[in-house]
Order: sequence, then structure tokens, then C-alpha cells
Amino acid sequence: MNKAYKYTLFTIFLSLVFAFGSMAGMNFIMEAREKQMLTERGRTVVEAPVRGWQKQGGSEENEDGEDSAQRSYELTTEQVTEAISSWNSRTGETVHNPVVGQISMTEAIQKGEMWLADMAIEESGQGSDTHFVNATLSVSEQNEMSGQLEPYCSFWTVQFSGGVMNAVLYINAVTGNILGAEISLYRNLPDNLPADKLSLFAELAGFQENDTEIVFNLDGASAFLEIADSQLCAEMEFQRRKKGYFDLNQYEQDSADVSSELYYNEYAVITYKLTVMGE
Repeated sequence: MNKAYKYTLFTIFLSLVFAFGSMAGMNFIMEAREKQMLTERGRTVVEAPVRGWQKQGGSEENEDGEDSAQRSYELTTEQVTEAISSWNSRTGETVHNPVVGQISMTEAIQKGEMWLADMAIEESGQGSDTHFVNATLSVSEQNEMSGQLEPYCSFWTVQFSGGVMNAVLYINAVTGNILGAEISLYRNLPDNLPADKLSLFAELAGFQENDTEIVFNLDGASAFLEIADSQLCAEMEFQRRKKGYFDLNQYEQDSADVSSELYYNEYAVITYKLTVMGE
């Protein structure tokens, strides 16, 4: 009787071990399968915030047979207006990789370098002194889920930093045109608003100015220029700010004899942008 009792207990124990072991094994297998499904399918579920360039027929163009860098995509005035309106009203940004029809990071940096040279912003008598370059492609965040946006709504934000200036350029990801810029100058500061640069900014952005002259604000620190045959206008602002700037690069070169020129009591900020009239 005693042996039968022990055998019964042992059998029950083995049954419980088998039952709990089976449950744990099934949970492990289900978790492994769930993880595998999320890994394999998650990549296809998440869409890019912008779609690739669409042909006239409505189908998305592919990159087979031709390098995207060799292609040239032109936008209508309405498309540029849509891109500017979306970008200027952004409440945040969504970073993404380039899609078909958008320029690469290398191209965006090259476009920025050419723009700085054309605008004569790097004129310091010593050539370019850029120490740091950073580029990010993003699209403005939408308050409502409206599906994928057009590729021309994305902008490359490219920053050039150096001892004499810091430039942040907003480059349209399709055309490569600079549609906005924030320039901080630490040397050779202009005394007032360099209004002659406003027409050049509009031209480099791919527009023709209207027949009207540049309009200045009463304080003379800002101006705007209407763009022909559109609802757009080019604007610029000028400020001289009283905040010291320390030239670390120059300090490292002349650390034995620190000059007062290494510290600047003020610097200038020039802002260029395109805006939609009435917004």
C-alpha cells in the first residue's frame, strides 16, 4: 500500500512537471514566432512619410537604368508654393531617407557650398574656413494623418560652421534650390541690411522678381520682394546681436598670445526665406 501511494504521488508529480513544461514551451515558441513576424513584416508595414516621384501617368518612377543624380525634376509654381507653405507651418519634423526623385546628402552639401559662394557669404579674405558640416533630410509633421506626402515637401537642412560664420540652409529635396537660410556672421559685419542680396536669393531659388521694388520696413532691418506670377515673396531680416563669440580655432593657433580679437562682442544674423502671401 505504501509503495502504491508513493508511485501515485510520483506519477502526479511527473504529470504536473510535464504540464507546466509544455505550457512554458508553448509560450516560448509563440513569443519566438511573434518576434519573427514583427521583424519580417514590420519593415513592410511602416511607410516612408513621402512617396517617390510620380510619373505623369501616376505610377512611381524607379531608379533602374539611370542614376537619380543625373535626373532633373522641375516643379511648378503651385508645387513650390505647397512645399513652402507646408515647411513654414511645421510644428515638428520627421527624418527619413531619400526617395526616388530626391537629391542625396552629397548633392545637398554641394548645392549648399555653391549657394554660399554665389551669395559671397564666405568672403573673408582667407577662403573657406568651414570646420563642421551636418545634413538631415526631413519633412514637416502633419497634425492629421493624410498619408504619404509628395517628395517636394521634404527639405535638406544643411549646416556649415566655421570661425567666421555659421549657416543653416533649407534645401528643397527635389530641385536642390535653397528656399531659406539663417546666416550668422562673426567677422566683417555689415552695418545695415544688405538688401542687394535679396534679389540674388530669389534668383538662385529659381524665381524672377516682380517689377515692383524692394519694400523695406520702417526700422530698415527687414525687407521683402514679390515674386512674379505667384503668391510668393522673398523676405530677409538683419540683426546685430550683443552676445560674445569665442573663436576656439583661432585660439588653438595663437594660444601663446591670446588676442582680444578672439572674442567678439556682437555678431550679425541674416535670415532669408520664401513665404506665401496671406499666410
